[in-house]
Amino acid sequence: METVKKYLPLATFILVFLVFFKSCGTSSKVSKLEKQNEKLMVMLDSIYSNTAKTSELKPILENTVLWRTLEIEELSDKNKMPINHYKNEVK
Repeated sequence: METVKKYLPLATFILVFLVFFKSCGTSSKVSKLEKQNEKLMVMLDSIYSNTAKTSELKPILENTVLWRTLEIEELSDKNKMPINHYKNEVK
């Protein structure tokens, strides 16, 4: 019991010291997460701006012959070629 009384203040000091340093590192982790969040938001905005809108797709779908699209998909599945290969071949 005497050893506990003797080392209790030292153990308490060390424990408080470790908790203090752990809490100091938390702010740096938060700032790193904020930076990653900003990068992800920029990537999300760029992806959103590059996606096709309904107003852009409607004329394309109306003007594309459906049987030609299906034929290209069938050829690409059968020959294991990318669809873009056949689309570029047609143009």
